[in-house]
Amino acid sequence: MLAPEARGHGLGTQATRLTLDYAFHITNLRMVWLKVLAPNTAGIWAYEKAGFRTAGDLREAGYWLGQTCDEVIMDAVAGEFEGPSVVKPLLTS
Repeated sequence: MLAPEARGHGLGTQATRLTLDYAFHITNLRMVWLKVLAPNTAGIWAYEKAGFRTAGDLREAGYWLGQTCDEVIMDAVAGEFEGPSVVKPLLTS
């Protein structure tokens, strides 16, 4: 969760990419998944830019501002995670 003045600067995407980097290069996970409320379009956008893809929806599974809404299931797989690890060199030195 980011404060309003911190939004729109790519911090969510950057944090998510670092999490995936750690998951794939340090813990050797093959896949990471998450759920996000469908109206949270900024979150979905950040997750997509970080490497997540939509896997499906859970219809009427969540609440947004007191109204029912869908939850979006997203996943990322190690084979599609691009670029060298930023985290691994920090832990091996």
